[in-house]
Amino acid sequence: MTALADRVHDILAELRAATGARRAAVVPRDVALPTHGPGLRVMPLGQGARLELELGATHGAEDEVAAALEHAVRALREAAREAGAELPAAHVVAGDAARPARVTERVRAYLEALASLHGGQNALCLVRGAVVAAARPPTELERERADLLVRRTQAAARAGGHTHGELADPDAYVLTFWLEAALVVYFAGPYATDFVRHRARAVARELAVLLPDLEPDPAAPAAALRPPPA
Repeated sequence: MTALADRVHDILAELRAATGARRAAVVPRDVALPTHGPGLRVMPLGQGARLELELGATHGAEDEVAAALEHAVRALREAAREAGAELPAAHVVAGDAARPARVTERVRAYLEALASLHGGQNALCLVRGAVVAAARPPTELERERADLLVRRTQAAARAGGHTHGELADPDAYVLTFWLEAALVVYFAGPYATDFVRHRARAVARELAVLLPDLEPDPAAPAAALRPPPA
């Protein structure tokens, strides 16, 4: 997709997540208006295009929906102005598994900061065993080892009666947090465990806010199982 198309998709994904809607779409001017119903909100975007939001049986308060729509309209118009082009047709529906590129980049930026620590080689974020982002493209060995390290960390946490835990190997640090998420940081050799623990927990708190936006269903509980306090 083009940069404008990526931006439009991200804005629609944020709108759908914020309102709990079934569908959010940018509809071009040559498509006929749909039948209006109690669950449909339509906002003009200029040049004949419009923003459609199809609400489900459960959604936020009307004033919250209206505010989210206004924010999305401003963001879409600004994106079109910056690109100097008409908005492309786009839609996001409930269950859409596409990951907003902007959110992924923010996650990667935090991982790059961890990997830049003294002796750091790479930093990975895993959710339910899958690598969702990394400071640098991980090698196959790093992927395989990360899975084993996370399993060890989870097993130790459960054995101690805890939801989350950490693991400090001589050349790797692991912190589990959020909904089956984990940070894995690789080092060239021994590292300052307390300092790395402090930085990793700070990053985990930020990622716990971002990771819900990468979920197929953003309605999943975003605040559950936050990382341990610093």
